[in-house]
Amino acid sequence: MPADESTEKGPTLRQMVISVLTQRGEPMSYRELTDTTWAAYPNFHRHMLDLYETEKKARPELRIRMGMLVRDNPEVFTATKSEGVVLVGLAATEADVVDDADEDEAVDENTAAPSVYWYTFPAYRKTSGPYPIKVGRGSNPLARIGQQVTAMPEEPDILGTFEHNDVQNLERALHAVLTLRGKRKKDAPGAEWFVTTPEEIMELIKAVLGDKIK
Repeated sequence: MPADESTEKGPTLRQMVISVLTQRGEPMSYRELTDTTWAAYPNFHRHMLDLYETEKKARPELRIRMGMLVRDNPEVFTATKSEGVVLVGLAATEADVVDDADEDEAVDENTAAPSVYWYTFPAYRKTSGPYPIKVGRGSNPLARIGQQVTAMPEEPDILGTFEHNDVQNLERALHAVLTLRGKRKKDAPGAEWFVTTPEEIMELIKAVLGDKIK
């Protein structure tokens, strides 16, 4: 099977690895990458076990595929050695990776519009006060959120969306201000989770855009 062939109409290995590395926000060893990918995509894990019967046999096969993927896509992935361990990371910026993932969204031209969005999960949500909220962007926010939460045990609570013709810079501004305020959730995977409130996010959008807000 080619290194990046999709399984059972699911995401390709390239898409899975990009998603895992984006969520982690830092390079990972091949062992960590394998474990995290299997945890995030249980259907793919089962597929590999069906092919190779045991994890002991499946692991080296997946390591070979991942190695080929990294080798053949130097514009996306990096491979560096630290203390004898190969670490795989993203060569592109996080924004570039999100742009690449956005191209895979199933866009309905009648309803989709570039937007920033913010969501959480029921286990995090509070009736008052700050709690973990993910702030992101996409050309089709509902499809983008759907891509991110396929492996989660809960349905997301979509707290808000805001259309804008320059969502990339709007998202960066929101992230920058929230980070300066010490709101970034440092123990979360990726760099898009903040301990904040929907009201604070909307207030920041108004502050950033001023009289340009709709």
